[in-house]
Order: sequence, then structure tokens, then C-alpha cells
Amino acid sequence: MTITADIEDLTVAEFMMMLAHNRKTGQLTIERNDDRIKLAFRNGDIVYASSTAVRETVGAMLIRRGLICDAELEAALELQRLRENAPLLGQILVEMGSVSNDDLNKVFYHQFQNVLRDGMKWEHGRAEFEVMDIPKLGEVKLDPREIVLETGISTESLLLHGAVEQDNQVNSENGKEYFDAVRTALSKLQEDAPVITAEMAGAILDQAKELVDRGILFVVYPDAFNVVGGFHGDSGTAALTLTGRRLERSEDDSVLKWVIDEGRSYRGRLKAGAGNLPLQELIGDDSPDEVIVVPVIVDNQVSAVLYGDNGRESKTIGHTGDLERVVARVAREMRTFRPGSPKTST
Repeated sequence: MTITADIEDLTVAEFMMMLAHNRKTGQLTIERNDDRIKLAFRNGDIVYASSTAVRETVGAMLIRRGLICDAELEAALELQRLRENAPLLGQILVEMGSVSNDDLNKVFYHQFQNVLRDGMKWEHGRAEFEVMDIPKLGEVKLDPREIVLETGISTESLLLHGAVEQDNQVNSENGKEYFDAVRTALSKLQEDAPVITAEMAGAILDQAKELVDRGILFVVYPDAFNVVGGFHGDSGTAALTLTGRRLERSEDDSVLKWVIDEGRSYRGRLKAGAGNLPLQELIGDDSPDEVIVVPVIVDNQVSAVLYGDNGRESKTIGHTGDLERVVARVAREMRTFRPGSPKTST
């Protein structure tokens, strides 16, 4: 599954907090003209960060600080090349006794913050997150001298610590903007907000493709509906322009509000009215022939909502029994991600 958003609609901090809160594993690439930032997440924590504006790699920082020498780095690279399953370079350096985990994490922490400070200044650009197997590096394209952490650093900690540092620097004109952006991102994530992993979202959307031509999965927050995935058309590709968008919740009657209030699915026409107008604008079709809206109920609370339709085509949406069963299974899985529950790997 791929998630994309314009920075104008979803700031870098908000995108990162969304990935952290939902414990995503994969690569986030942020581009602005010729500039690029690359971040790798494992279960919501950052394990790698680079930027075209931050030239020094972690390997170079380790050498400059006298923690390792060129020969040790070359030896670690050779071991990485020879060993099966391509172990992480940082892990090899620790195993060699060349550097401690604490020293490695400290250097990473500073490097990550430098990259994040650069990205937080961007006011326009495009961000794309791709789910992939980070422990095996997947499609993350790295210089062999680059290092990926075995145990990641908390995204929230990096953002908050960087915000406090910049806010305390009187001469930094970007300090307040950085702090405000992080505070806004954090305020949008409630302590008891639902968590839906890429695998959970994918299971629902894949099943929905059997019934409808267009589907959108929303996570329900107290003040908004956040799009976490979708598809449109036979290709099954994600609705990239929608992912990361928000619909503000209101008291006006809408199909999403009805499903949340009733705690059950809706099937029928999307009625005209002020309440459904934001959804109609989002899908770009004001009168689909038939829609289905299915709630994902966790502990008697609607935590996510699936919307689906066939546009203005004449084909009828089929039986939803299999979809309802997948939704029920995902709801059970989401229960294990409630605050206080042990984290599981993606």
C-alpha cells in the first residue's frame, strides 16, 4: 500500500505522527523540486534518515567523532557483503565492538534531528510512504556506508526534542514555526485514538475491491475522519490524492455520522445535504447510484469506516457478507493495539 499527500494539505510533522501512531513500517520519501528527504520507519519508529541538504552520513559522523576508523567501517562493509540475509551495518559494528549501541544511537539521534529540521521548513512538496520490509531493507536504496538502526528511535521524541531545542534558540527564526507544527501534529492524535496498521487496512480494502469500484477507508477521530487508504478503478491502485486527507466532523446529518450513531452499516443512495457535501467533494461525484458504508467497531466504538460505491454505473453492489467478516476480524486485531496493549510487529 502506498500513501501520498501534498505537504500543503498534510505537514511533514503530521505525516510522520500519523505513521508513528499507526506503527507503520516502510519508507517515507519527501520531495521538493530537486531536494529529497528519505526516512525509514519500523513499527512507527525511525531507523534511518537522510536529506540532500544534510550531506554527512552517519558513517561519516562516527568516523569524525573518533568512534570508528575507516578500516573498521571497511571491515564491517566486507562482513555485511559476505554474510547471508544482509545484516544491518550498525548491528555489525556493534558486534565487532567498534561502537556501542548508546554511541550509535546518540549519533543517529543528532543526524535524524538535522534531517527533520530541514524537512520541517518545507512549505510545499510531495510526500509518499511505501510499505516495505525495512529489516531486509526492501527497496530502500542506500549507499553501503549508510547505516540503518536495528532498534528505532521514537518519532515523537525526535520531533518534540527538536521542537524544544529550536524554541529555546532565540536567534532561530524557524524555532516557533517548528514547535507550532509539532504541537499541532500531536494535538490531532488523541491518547485513545484508534490504530490501524497497513496490513489491517489492506485486508479491508482488498475485500472491498470485490464489491465496489471505489473505496475509501477512514479512521475516526473525535473531530475528523482521516483517510488512511483507498482505491479507484480496476487497477486497484491506491487513491493517492485522497490518502492523508481529513474530513472535519460536524453535527449535520451525513452518512458517516449515521453509521457512527447507529453502529451499523448503511446501504443506499448518498443523500443530498450539507452533511454529505464534504464527502461528495472528496470523491468528486455528487450522486453515485448506490453506496455502502461499513463501520469497524472496537469495544463498542466505531474506530474506522469503509465507504464504497460504483460511481454512476448501473451495476449493483453485491452481497457484503465476506466484507463484514473481514471487517470484524480487523476490529478484533485493532483491539490489541489499544493504549496499554503490547506492541506487535508489522
